[in-house]
Amino acid sequence: MKKILLLLGDIILLYASLWLTLWFRYDNVSIELWQSHFWPFSLVFAIWLMIFFINGLYEIRKVKNDHKFYGQLVSNLAVNTLLGFSFFYLILGRFSSLRPQAVLVVLIIIFAILWIIWRKLFYIMISSTRLSNNIAVIGVNKESLLLAEEIITKPHLGYKLKLIINPDNAPLPEKFQIAKITRELANLKDNLQKQNINTVVVVNDAKYGPEVARYLFESLDLKINYFNLTDFYEKITGKVPVTALEKNWFLQNFGQTNNQWFLLVKRTYDVFFASLFGLISLIFLPILALMIKLESRGPVIYKQKRIGLGGKEFFAYKLRSMAQNAEKNGAQWAKEKDNRVTKIGKFIRKTRLDEIPQFWNIIKGEMSFVGPRPERPEFVEILKKEIPFYNERHLAKPGLTGWAQINFPYGASVADAKEKLQYDLFYIKNQSISLDISIILKTINTIFNATLGR
Repeated sequence: MKKILLLLGDIILLYASLWLTLWFRYDNVSIELWQSHFWPFSLVFAIWLMIFFINGLYEIRKVKNDHKFYGQLVSNLAVNTLLGFSFFYLILGRFSSLRPQAVLVVLIIIFAILWIIWRKLFYIMISSTRLSNNIAVIGVNKESLLLAEEIITKPHLGYKLKLIINPDNAPLPEKFQIAKITRELANLKDNLQKQNINTVVVVNDAKYGPEVARYLFESLDLKINYFNLTDFYEKITGKVPVTALEKNWFLQNFGQTNNQWFLLVKRTYDVFFASLFGLISLIFLPILALMIKLESRGPVIYKQKRIGLGGKEFFAYKLRSMAQNAEKNGAQWAKEKDNRVTKIGKFIRKTRLDEIPQFWNIIKGEMSFVGPRPERPEFVEILKKEIPFYNERHLAKPGLTGWAQINFPYGASVADAKEKLQYDLFYIKNQSISLDISIILKTINTIFNATLGR
């Protein structure tokens, strides 16, 4: 709902800015004047909104009241300004006599002012304690404390921690003392009423599960929203807390992986776009091959064993970005600043051009455009022992990009693999065509920013 409100606010501001611009420019906005500008600017606005979406400006989790966020707003405005002028003078200019140079400049100024004010007001509104959804957490463990910290540090999510039920009387850090803390369940209904609780999140714990269920049942007339910890944590973070999962969770939530219609559509666009982009890449692939060869000895394309769907091994193909014999001492984690990477290798890794040969893996059906990144067998064996349910990421076909890749930086350790697994499980549970499109668009933005060094 908040995303829709944010989007509607931006749309209203765009058209209001256009009307104000025409009024300032011509003193009067006639029907003919409005119509002559409405459709061309509607196309520009659609492009702008897509850029905002790709850059995560509609992700409520990422909305912040800080210099970095407002700097991101300004950079998006700059990009969209260039796109606006390009549209009117390079594309529309061939088909129309409309040259709204002054209109576009004034519109951007007006919209920039109104947009930044609107985003500021939106943050204040969703962070307001009056409008916050008061939340109670029942049960204390590592995951519930992580959730509580997320709620405390990110008021723009729209929740306020008001009550913690601590049946085991576990020690709590001082930062959680802002909420009322009690170990009693018997007076749960009274506490929920006194704290004006709207949402209750319950830790899955067999020790006091039946007792919690009994007292929550007595509170049904309060019309409160009830969540288990796993579902609510996923709702506000975009990842699944793997250490809080049980086998039943997979049985209940992974039915989507067997949706034949979804898999058919996904396979269709995988083959189509892999073939299309594969043919386009043939234009500059010889240049990349020559640059790789000139810098260091070794094959241009190398293959490496990876684990795919159902735990089956396959060979993934990549343009070589490391020096020959980079793993003469055995498999090693790839690091963000890896001295084994060549100069051209740094460029093709940053821009993802090293993965062009994996279009062939997609056509063969071993990979998809979107899915968990395929890991090497040597590391999978280690991670399966260290991380619970790590093998379940192989319930989906691996991808060129994925939900973990756009939400988590470069991973080079067991701890990083655990964090990325939580995003992978979120994707497998919620996979859909719309989510795939969102991931692909955001990946394009990541590559674009990496190319520009941002």
